[in-house]
Amino acid sequence: MEIRRIQKTGTSTMTISLPKDWIKSNSIKPGDSLAIRVMADGTISIDPKMDRAKTESRKVIWVEADESKEHLTRKLIGAYLAGYNIIEVRSKERLDLELKHAVKEISRMVIGPEVIEETSNTIVMHDLSDPVELPQEKCVRRMHLIVGSMHKDAIMALRESDSALAKDVIDRDADVDRLYWMAVKQYNMILKDRKLSEKIGVDIFEGMNLMLVARGIERIGDHAEKIANNTIIAIDAKVNISNQAEIGKLSESAIALLDKAMEAFFLKDIDTANKIIDQGSELVQGGQDLNTNTRMPANVAAMVKTFVIDSINRTTMLAMDIAEIAINAAMRMDDKGESEG
Repeated sequence: MEIRRIQKTGTSTMTISLPKDWIKSNSIKPGDSLAIRVMADGTISIDPKMDRAKTESRKVIWVEADESKEHLTRKLIGAYLAGYNIIEVRSKERLDLELKHAVKEISRMVIGPEVIEETSNTIVMHDLSDPVELPQEKCVRRMHLIVGSMHKDAIMALRESDSALAKDVIDRDADVDRLYWMAVKQYNMILKDRKLSEKIGVDIFEGMNLMLVARGIERIGDHAEKIANNTIIAIDAKVNISNQAEIGKLSESAIALLDKAMEAFFLKDIDTANKIIDQGSELVQGGQDLNTNTRMPANVAAMVKTFVIDSINRTTMLAMDIAEIAINAAMRMDDKGESEG
C-alpha cells in the first residue's frame, strides 16, 4: 500500500498522482480516459478499460495418470465455483473414456458450462451463463420453491406408498444442487469483481447472506431426498409407518416456518424472524416427543419413522437458521440507515 497526499490545483480541484508501475503495466498515456466508480464501502475504483468486455478466465486441469472419475469431478466443480468461464482438461496421454464422460456430465450437473472443443487428450468447456440473467436472489427463490414441493411430495409418497413420486423427489434434488452451485459461484465472482455486484445490485454482504440461505435450502432439499429414500425402503419392505397424521402435520409446520423465514429474510423483518425461531424450538420438541418411542429402532418401520422425523426436525432447524440470517441482515440495514427497526 502506498500513501499519497492530495494536492490542490486551481481554486477547487483536488488531484492525486497514480502509481508509476500501474500506469506502465496498463500502458496509460496522457489524455487517456479512466473509468472511476465510487463503491458502496467508500472506496474508489479506477478502471483503465472503460469498455471492458467479459474477461476470459481460464483454468487448466491436468489429469494425473491414476486420476479417478470422482476426483476429476470434484476438481471441475471447484473450478466452476471459483468462477472460471473456460475450463480445460488436459492429459499427456489419451483421455480415458470414463474421464471424458465425467467432464461431459458436469454440463448436466451445473448451470452454464458446455463442451466446445474435444480432442484425444483435451476437453474444453465454456461457461455461457450470465449472472445478470440468473442472479443469486433468483437462484435462491427458485431453490425455495423446489424444496418446498419436494418436501410435501416426499411426505405424500410416504402416506400413499407411492414409489414413483418418491423417486421423482430424489431426481429433483439435482435441480436444487445446480442452483446452489450457481449461487455460490456468483458470490465468488462478486468477491473478485465489484463491478459485477453493481450490475446485479448485490453487495458482498448481501451476496454472503444469499449464499448462506442457499446452503440452508440445499440441505433442506437433502432431507426431502432422505425422506423419499426412506419411503422407498418402507415400500420395498411392505411395512406401515405409524403416526402418519402427526408426521404430516409436523412436516406442514416445518415447511410453513421455512416459507415465513424466507419472507422475513427478503423483507428484513426482525419480529417475524424472532417468532419463527421461538415457534421452531417448540416444533422441534414436538418432533422429539413423537419420536420418543422409536429412539432404538427394532424394525424397518421404526427405523424409517425415526429417520423421517429427524429430517423434518432438521428442516425446522434450518428454517430457524435462515430466520437468524434475516435478523443479521436486517440489523446491518439498520446500521446503514436504510430501514427502521
